[in-house]
Amino acid sequence: MKLPIFLQPKHKCDLIRLGQRNDGGYSIPKKSLEDSEFIFGFGLSDDWSFERDFKNLSGAKIICYDHSVNLRYWLVRFCRDVINLFLLKKNISESYQRFITYFKYKIFFNGKEATHERKMIAPINQNIYGVKKHEITDLNQILHDKKHFNFFLKIDIEHHEYRILDQIIKYQTWLTGLVIEFHDVDLHFEKIKKFINELDLQLVHIHVNNFGTINNQNIPTVIEATFSPSRYNVIREINDNKFPVNGLDQPNNKKEIDEPIIFE
Repeated sequence: MKLPIFLQPKHKCDLIRLGQRNDGGYSIPKKSLEDSEFIFGFGLSDDWSFERDFKNLSGAKIICYDHSVNLRYWLVRFCRDVINLFLLKKNISESYQRFITYFKYKIFFNGKEATHERKMIAPINQNIYGVKKHEITDLNQILHDKKHFNFFLKIDIEHHEYRILDQIIKYQTWLTGLVIEFHDVDLHFEKIKKFINELDLQLVHIHVNNFGTINNQNIPTVIEATFSPSRYNVIREINDNKFPVNGLDQPNNKKEIDEPIIFE
């Protein structure tokens, strides 16, 4: 697979992978665990394994945002699992594990050390079909009455990431680290390049989400990028890392392998 040279990490830090195996896990700076008071997770679905591991290792408070994870979401999910089980599309053990996910969700997001806000992350001054104004929030609104504190930011919000890049820049001095999933990257290279150039945090890791499309130029369209504060990093005299990194990265789609990345 091919990516432009500006996406090749030029800095290195000590990384750790958090979250479940394959899809849902991310590589982040180990130092972020020491310095974070909060972790904001933008995008949740039915997987909070990354936030769980971060909390267990750091003691940071967790606040996740996802307007789509509501009672209807869980009911639809349960009905679909029952149908699949009846049609023998899934085994009993797998269906049981999916069923108890709801109860694990209720236990984890207890409103004390971990909170789930049913809101979409997007600029609050825009209109989104099917989403009410009070169901939308952004970094400006989340942090408007806050004094400076240290937080880690995980972003997987299906194309809305481009709409809040300027807000990330605005609050970058508060960040202990950032992992962000960029979608349709082949259409947004200039936006991503501008973001990297304006961000004080440095790109230290890149991983291709192999669930995403590979275009006709062999360019992956979905990538996971990790940014680290410069105080955690060292500059590479020679870029000796090969991506994906053995022992760290795992394919999002476990049925496929992670192809090597060529930067050019």
